[in-house]
Amino acid sequence: MAEKAFDYLDAPIKRVAALDVPTPYSPPLEEYYLPNRDKVIAAARELLAY
Repeated sequence: MAEKAFDYLDAPIKRVAALDVPTPYSPPLEEYYLPNRDKVIAAARELLAY
């Protein structure tokens, strides 16, 4: 997308992904580590406000 259609984008590309750390084994830490509904919505709102 960034290479072939960059000129057509209205906002920069935003990645919503897991943190750049080793995957935790603990369920509470795993919930923090993985993207969730709130993180996706926050990223979408940032892009809509651009």
